[in-house]
Amino acid sequence: MTNFILELSIGIKNLFREKINIVIFLLILILCFNIYGYIKIKKKIDHRYFNTTTTLEQLYDVKINTYNGDLKQLPKVN
Repeated sequence: MTNFILELSIGIKNLFREKINIVIFLLILILCFNIYGYIKIKKKIDHRYFNTTTTLEQLYDVKINTYNGDLKQLPKVN
């Protein structure tokens, strides 16, 4: 196990000896962080339509889907 770790560290040291390899690694790392952040933000988008939801639902008798903003007409009550 120790031999494997030693060989791995030597391989990584040789890989990052040139600056272009470091730049490519950092660009890939930034890309991964951006994708991760986009996925986390996309899951939390449910908050966009909450400010006017109650007022619009009461005035126009519609049901607003707060996840994507779709409107559904409610049946009229006489």
